[in-house]
Amino acid sequence: MDEFVTGIELKKPGNGGPKVDQAKIDALAADLAAAITGTYMKKMGGESQLKKPETKNLRSLSIESSLSNQDLIIGENVRTNIPKESFNSEKISSEKSLALELEPLNVKFSVLPKQSPSNDTLNCRQTPKEPIDEQLLLLLNDPELCSFKIYVGKYKFRCHLQVLQAYSKYFQNYEDAGTLCAHLPTDMVTPTAFHVIYNWMLDITKRPKGGCSLVEIYSAATFMKIDELLEFAFGCFNESSVSGSLAFGLFLEAQRFEIRMFQFLMLSRVEEFFLPLVASKEFVQLDFYWVRELLSIHSVGVNSEIEIFMSAVRWLSYDWSNRKTHMEKLMGSVRFCLLPALFLRFLQAEHKTLVLNSICQSPKVREKVNKAFVLVKEFDPPEQRKWIFNKRCPYHRKPGGNQGQFFTYQQFLNYLESLHESLPDHPRSSGS
Repeated sequence: MDEFVTGIELKKPGNGGPKVDQAKIDALAADLAAAITGTYMKKMGGESQLKKPETKNLRSLSIESSLSNQDLIIGENVRTNIPKESFNSEKISSEKSLALELEPLNVKFSVLPKQSPSNDTLNCRQTPKEPIDEQLLLLLNDPELCSFKIYVGKYKFRCHLQVLQAYSKYFQNYEDAGTLCAHLPTDMVTPTAFHVIYNWMLDITKRPKGGCSLVEIYSAATFMKIDELLEFAFGCFNESSVSGSLAFGLFLEAQRFEIRMFQFLMLSRVEEFFLPLVASKEFVQLDFYWVRELLSIHSVGVNSEIEIFMSAVRWLSYDWSNRKTHMEKLMGSVRFCLLPALFLRFLQAEHKTLVLNSICQSPKVREKVNKAFVLVKEFDPPEQRKWIFNKRCPYHRKPGGNQGQFFTYQQFLNYLESLHESLPDHPRSSGS
């Protein structure tokens, strides 16, 4: 080694040189061991610093220690692990030179100003906020965000259940909402009607329209129980212009749906259009149920109850072999007590035509004819029809009703035929 750090000057060994003082080297090693084991500090009288060796060629010893670190660094790049038991913690904590106490800071001090409303200190302007309804509509109109599926026939619609529940009582009480889908009956709801109604719910359209008839809207709204749309539809149907041929056209359109109350309403508005209707193919193509209802309505426009009887004969004659089973029930719609006595006598006779003779020979029809001749206590006169008068008809009498007129079935057909060529103006009621 080049040098020994002992405070003793050393010379390289050679011939004639002085010998090394081995005793002093041993003493220095003992002092170094004492420093490591803690006894050196006791030996020096508890002083906090080690005395520096007084020699020219002495290299300084650096000793770094702390109560929080168990490593003692000696010299250059020499580290030795010292166990905790090596230091007397009670002794060290009691010595002033090893204890450093700091004055505490004011814990309430803050660099922030006192709290105040932001508008007292900030002068900023916010750009106009986009309305929330526009943002919501963008989200509601995005089919990718819809979790509820509606099936109408082969068509599928992605919807928000909450939107449907906001307007439809059907979906408010829908028990299978957990399945996240619903199948709507096509005999009540068409795909077009559902599409239009859902767009109306989303406020895309202010009123339901767009390739969809009002009857479709009404039928779908009836099934889904949307009161607001039902009120809207009834407001349209209650217009005074909805009568005659327009009312019957709406009735036919409604036949594809299960909305009988609406069909009853439209039939009741046929009124003066009744005889032109009887002259048409649509009349003879009606099923028995609706023909009976039509002939039973008191507001249909005729000049005599005979025209009601003849209208029933026309419908039966169109397909007698299949309709003869309905004959007696259909005759129940005729108010026999409003027939002229001369015509009642005619019904009691035999007839050459198959249909008319079968009707007159029916026991139930004969009973009705006989009751119309004789007044009995149990008999309540039926309500009058809406009597009309058409000057173009040769057998009409003014005023209408039971005025003793008489005409045959052929005369009735001739008048209906004349309506094919040019429909008359709306016949006026006999009271006008």
